[in-house]
Amino acid sequence: MSDTRGNVIIRLTDVDKSFDDERVVKKLNLDVEEGEFLTMLGPSGCGKTTTLRMIAGFEVPTSGQIFLEGEDVDDKKPNERNVNTVFQNYALFPHMNVFDNIAFGLVEKKVKKDEIRSRVEEMIKLVQLDGMEKRMPAQMSGGQKQRVALARTMVMKPKILLLDEPTSAIDPIQESRLYQTFLHAAEGRTCIIITHRLGLAKIADKVIVLKEGRVVESGSHK
Repeated sequence: MSDTRGNVIIRLTDVDKSFDDERVVKKLNLDVEEGEFLTMLGPSGCGKTTTLRMIAGFEVPTSGQIFLEGEDVDDKKPNERNVNTVFQNYALFPHMNVFDNIAFGLVEKKVKKDEIRSRVEEMIKLVQLDGMEKRMPAQMSGGQKQRVALARTMVMKPKILLLDEPTSAIDPIQESRLYQTFLHAAEGRTCIIITHRLGLAKIADKVIVLKEGRVVESGSHK
């Protein structure tokens, strides 16, 4: 996806995570290169989402270190990391329409209004939500909500994208179309995607398989 390969942008070193007495992630070591598209596979409960949340800053490792762009980020909050995340539950603001949900991050960063409108309109077209700008989340299907969540992430142009089952509510035909759009918009960015659908692994640069909190396989989809 990029010509910046060879630069490690995400590094996990001996990362452990426990909740009460349950050890969910066990001495996890992982390097992700800049511009790499990584797919993370594994059964429910294997530590995929917990790993993503630790990279994003929503969970703190019990032990070990996480480096983003060469910097130890253990003390950095999610909004202090150059990372954007899409979770399964969409996390849309119910009182905001489609346009305002997508624009939220840009407004918070005090981007100029004209640029906000231009970037949001571009993303609305990319995820095929034309004409739905004023629709509220309660008026939308699960698949439409996921597209809004994806657009809200992409509009920020983050260096690192983390996506947890971003197309779970979309049928396979829509999924294929959306991922072609996503790959175009994500060109040059580093992406980690959790999925249960093996078809997605075929378009990834690298696939890792987790089992019981450990990486048990790593390589191309082949």
